[in-house]
Amino acid sequence: MIHGQHNGLGWLSFASQFFNWTNGCIAVTNSEMDEIWQAVDVGVPIEIVQ
Repeated sequence: MIHGQHNGLGWLSFASQFFNWTNGCIAVTNSEMDEIWQAVDVGVPIEIVQ
């Protein structure tokens, strides 16, 4: 999954990027998540290439 920060903890996004807390997900800041929601329709597949 792609997700933002835990509810109510968005202010900690700068610190949480130093830890692996996502269990394999892609974590972005809440403002980045808002941008993704605006750009991509629900159900559209997203391919993440490393």
